[in-house]
Amino acid sequence: MLAEQFIKYYSPEMSEYCPVVIRSDGNIFDSSLGHLQTLVSLSNDHDILSVIPKDVSPMLYLAATLKCVIVDYENQIYIDELTEPQIQALDALSEAGLIRDHRVRMTHESIKL
Repeated sequence: MLAEQFIKYYSPEMSEYCPVVIRSDGNIFDSSLGHLQTLVSLSNDHDILSVIPKDVSPMLYLAATLKCVIVDYENQIYIDELTEPQIQALDALSEAGLIRDHRVRMTHESIKL
């Protein structure tokens, strides 16, 4: 769902906790059950974990492959560049007080891709 819809309906069970994944098109997916599980689901390939090199973080591998942002309250991790819709979604979450704006850019080299 888009940021406006997410903000309207999201009710955190704990304060300062907003686990989501943001796709490149700006759509936000609740990741209360875990970022990795959400990324696997977004990949549409439930065997995707079997192809990830053993020395690479599965979560970061999928974030890079799917061009997603991994979000919690304190950090927003992305690989290489953010899309404009992702920037807008992060700004909206920050303005709503659901996250503290702290974007952490990683490169393919830093995660061994």
